[in-house]
Amino acid sequence: MYCSQCGQAVGTQSRCPNCGAPTGVAGVAPPVVPGPVPPGYPRGVPLAVSRVARHLHTLGILWTVFAGYSVLRWLLVLPILHVVLGGGMPWMTGPDTWVYAPFHPGGWLLHFITVIVFARAILSLAVGLALLTRQPWGRIFAIVVAVLTLIKPFLGTILAIYTLWVMLESSADQNYAQLSAERYSFPPPATGPPM
Repeated sequence: MYCSQCGQAVGTQSRCPNCGAPTGVAGVAPPVVPGPVPPGYPRGVPLAVSRVARHLHTLGILWTVFAGYSVLRWLLVLPILHVVLGGGMPWMTGPDTWVYAPFHPGGWLLHFITVIVFARAILSLAVGLALLTRQPWGRIFAIVVAVLTLIKPFLGTILAIYTLWVMLESSADQNYAQLSAERYSFPPPATGPPM
């Protein structure tokens, strides 16, 4: 094809390269070449819509709430269990409660369960904070605690399954690493004229 103004060959360009006159041909956009994609990252899915990026904040909040819920529920049930297992015996109300309680038939069990509940609450709180602050070790820690929490009926099991569903996605490792790197990368300081 040739330009109608100067006669120069224009091909499929929308303007003549010689005189700049419009040729009447719609320009064909060059094909879009995608940028580099991290290994294992599915092409065409930006990080903003990945499963990890969408659910990370929610998971952090849920683990933190689960920690508080576990402790609060146990503290509400503990007095009832003391009455049921202890039968209102004097070892529960005297000044030496913590000395004699482990040796009572119900005392050592309640103390053992209390330690387990508080340990699980501390782990849950640590997972929640690690995910909310995008700690580099947070993903693996969340998976381990989720596996340990699978045996906690109902709420613990549901939260553990949700965590494993998010954190064991095919590209979750790269996505979480990228989110963690973004959390700890700071823009360079602005250089401007001195004041």
